[in-house]
Amino acid sequence: MERAPAAPRMPAAHEAGPLGFVPSPDRFHWWAEIHDDVKAYVERKVGPSIEWWADLHERERDRPYAVVLGPQGLAVTTPRVNNQGQRTQSVRIDAFVPGSIKHAVVQQQPSRPRGGLRSLVSRGRDEPSPPAPQLELTQDMRGTLGNLPLEAQQRLQTPFLGSQAIKHYRYYYYGNDEDLDLWVYLAGDRTVTFASGHRTLPTGADPQQASWRLTCYQADVAR
Repeated sequence: MERAPAAPRMPAAHEAGPLGFVPSPDRFHWWAEIHDDVKAYVERKVGPSIEWWADLHERERDRPYAVVLGPQGLAVTTPRVNNQGQRTQSVRIDAFVPGSIKHAVVQQQPSRPRGGLRSLVSRGRDEPSPPAPQLELTQDMRGTLGNLPLEAQQRLQTPFLGSQAIKHYRYYYYGNDEDLDLWVYLAGDRTVTFASGHRTLPTGADPQQASWRLTCYQADVAR
């Protein structure tokens, strides 16, 4: 008798971490702080932006960085000072295999309590499920991902469950607890995943009661 094929491995579902909000200029303000030459270079490398954000860099506290997803690649800028003492930006490019970028829309409506429902028990011998694999992410990043719908978490993480390590990742959100825009990406040697979308949440409600509409992207990295 042939054995049933093993179920595909799924990434861990993270618990929602707190999202802190501080008064800050929005992404358009910080984008305007980046030199036009840098913006032009980024567009030449990745094409017209599909999604983007700019924010205050965590190390250079008075200067921005930017992340741009285009049809030809992902660009991440970092504020630098060159040998002449001039402020500039270094640009990291993950170029995509032409035509490989694809997307899917993920929506979540507020979940409702399911009191009184009994779990279904499969016939035959029950085998414990192996623990879901954890990716090499900071606790802060895991907490941010935990606010997303489970499908979005899976789309972002699944390509990195095998031998492909995550090389760099970032996230950005803007708004407040009730009305929030969020962007996030994970990048490895072979794949980039990216998600962006909007959340609404009733005042004081649990994150599981949030409504989400997200677009999740995935592209193959040219090697």
